[in-house]
Amino acid sequence: MPVPLPHRLNPGRIAALRRSGILDEPGGAQYAHLVELVRMMLGVPVAIVSIVDEHRQVFAGHSGLPEPWSSRGQTPITHSFCQHVVDRGTALSVNDAYAEPLVRDNLAIPDLGVVAYLGVPIRLPGGELIGALAAINTRPHAWTAHDQRFLESVAVIVDKEIRVGASERRYRTLFEQMREGFYVGDVIRDGDGTVVDFRFDEVNPSFNRLTGLGGVQVNGALLSEVVPGAGAEILPVFEKIVDEQVPGVHVSRSTLLAGRWFETRMTPLGPDRMIGFVSDVTERRTREELQEVLKHEMSHRLKNTLMMVQALATQTLRAVPERAPVEALEERITALSSAHDILFDKNWEGASVEAISRAALGRLCIDSRIDFRGPPVEIGPKATLSLSLLLHELATNALKYGALSNDQGRVELSWTQEGGDFLMIWREVDGPAVMLPSRKGFGSKLIAMGLGSGSVKTEYLAEGLLLQLSSPVSHLQQA
Repeated sequence: MPVPLPHRLNPGRIAALRRSGILDEPGGAQYAHLVELVRMMLGVPVAIVSIVDEHRQVFAGHSGLPEPWSSRGQTPITHSFCQHVVDRGTALSVNDAYAEPLVRDNLAIPDLGVVAYLGVPIRLPGGELIGALAAINTRPHAWTAHDQRFLESVAVIVDKEIRVGASERRYRTLFEQMREGFYVGDVIRDGDGTVVDFRFDEVNPSFNRLTGLGGVQVNGALLSEVVPGAGAEILPVFEKIVDEQVPGVHVSRSTLLAGRWFETRMTPLGPDRMIGFVSDVTERRTREELQEVLKHEMSHRLKNTLMMVQALATQTLRAVPERAPVEALEERITALSSAHDILFDKNWEGASVEAISRAALGRLCIDSRIDFRGPPVEIGPKATLSLSLLLHELATNALKYGALSNDQGRVELSWTQEGGDFLMIWREVDGPAVMLPSRKGFGSKLIAMGLGSGSVKTEYLAEGLLLQLSSPVSHLQQA
């Protein structure tokens, strides 16, 4: 039958120990007061928090260790009594090491002067036994049950410190490895309460790398010292964030790294304290600028195409004796061009009903006689073109025959969205008396088509035209 491995060599325990990172922080200050407490209460010259792996023990905390072990912060496993606490899984009490077969050959006796030893287990947050809290005497000592209970009560505190340390190490690892720059600090105000500077409490390595401050000591420094001249742009942003206690985003060009753009997302932590995350957005900014150029170029080419269509239509219809249909066609092409301008500004994703309405009616210089009322509603590109043409026809008719044909008339344009339905109302008031048209032209057919879905209801009332359009919102928002 194979001999089982000592628990000290258990692969699962070793893996958990490696992940914890506690081996990389010998002599941790968070344990200093605890080992001093053990020395004082038990009257011993040495107390340690020992973390045991396959080949060594590392002192996470220690007090009273002789040199060179105090400076080294660890010993080979040959010098460890604590390994037996890990293997046993229980406390180990040795009154006289010379008389104890388990440890009498341990090199800690001649090299560290360990003669009496009392150690209790300490564990990771996951329950893995990783070492011992131990009291050590350089001469024989009879440990009592009270001594062990006291040591075990302190070990509970050590375990809690280990949990806190593990959480801190996870945060620190994330902090150090973040690709984004990170800083935390406090604004500095003058006597009037105006923010005049910012002090960095802590920054991560990526902050220095991204901002070009690799050789500068930023922790504890003022913004005015680190980047002179940057405060004029960024300090008003800081002041707004800490005064209003709302997060903010700021995009700016670096004064240290010419041509690089950075986005900073900031969050307040109190009246004068905040954190910031810095990202290099140069590539994104370049893409956006290129997209903007392409958008304007596409808009320019589309306008040229529409102008060519308009010119061809004018030349083709030059022999037509009646000019009204030709002019109506030209105006409809212009209305389409206006709608395309709005869509290009929104990357052809659609536009708001109010923006479409104001653009379509403003082009005819009648928007001052229109009352616009309605909530924010976004519609898709197809519905945008339909609405632009429809409003153009309504406005043209109102200018010729309706409320806008005199000096007193007005138009009330309102819209609502209730549930999944969109409703728009065009109401003309204070215009001349209206009557049912004797014939219907192409413009009337455009109006009757509405927004391509839903219904259109037209009433020729004594006080003016009333038109009601309805459509499912889902249809209007389709691409």
